[in-house]
Amino acid sequence: MTLNENQLYVHGNLGRSWEYKTVESTGKQLIENALAYQPTKDDETIWIDLSCWEGREGETNHFDAIINATDKGSRVIVRGRLKSRSYKAKDGTQKTGWSMSVWDIATVVRADRKRDEWEGKTAIVDGKPVDLEKEDWF
Repeated sequence: MTLNENQLYVHGNLGRSWEYKTVESTGKQLIENALAYQPTKDDETIWIDLSCWEGREGETNHFDAIINATDKGSRVIVRGRLKSRSYKAKDGTQKTGWSMSVWDIATVVRADRKRDEWEGKTAIVDGKPVDLEKEDWF
């Protein structure tokens, strides 16, 4: 097994709805979005362009699953290969742009800040919240 040093996880909110694209030169399909990543509430937001490509055999079933589960504003965590690029902004300054080829994406359910009120009463089962005090879920 080899270590992929470019593989990492990033969390944030999606900046728009997913867009279908086809690369004209190769015919490969992908969906694109942007992720707003903010390490702490006081840090500047970093925008990361996300690309999710078709499978090895050209399958795109995962596109529908991603689009149906997430949309603009969705809180997600993504795993993939992060790349940077330098460019010159309109004002002439050097900037860094970020892009990520996404391998996995998952929605994030945030608990109420009052953790003691939330903990032990609700669980996420098959992607749906379940009230443990009212339902037998196992």
